[in-house]
Amino acid sequence: MALEPYSVIMFSYTQKYEAILMKIASLKKIIMAASIMIAASDASAHSAGATIDVAGSNASATDLASVICYDDGNGAPHHLYTQIQDTSPPVSGLLVSTQIYKDSQMTNTTDTVSGDANYSNQATLNGGGGEYIISVSKTASGARNFNITYHCQTSADVHTGTDITVFQVQ
Repeated sequence: MALEPYSVIMFSYTQKYEAILMKIASLKKIIMAASIMIAASDASAHSAGATIDVAGSNASATDLASVICYDDGNGAPHHLYTQIQDTSPPVSGLLVSTQIYKDSQMTNTTDTVSGDANYSNQATLNGGGGEYIISVSKTASGARNFNITYHCQTSADVHTGTDITVFQVQ
């Protein structure tokens, strides 16, 4: 029986180790998306928390979701509003933002103080009922924990039907 060379054995173990790490990274993304969807399912709160760029090495990391605004009996939707809060320790120059896009309109708000306890200013997009795309981004490399609040409202600011589907967690 011939023995395999040491380099072949090490290569095999390295491949297996890398495959395990990739599975763990994928599992983390699935758990994070599920956590956001569970947090988002609370009809009264409509807020969710997550970590963007868990590894801390992707300056252009972006989380992406769809929010559907509909009349749940409280009235026809008029707009979607969001606010974001950076809940990580402060890092100078590292800020989180959220964007809302619908049809040919877009708006943005940024938590202008890294790691404080306050939410950003409110961003509102008057797009009526239907699908809005929301995203979360940051200004530099580094993992950031955030909370986002989102509500579909009527023109009288009465809460109406709001559902979310998370597409991407980076």
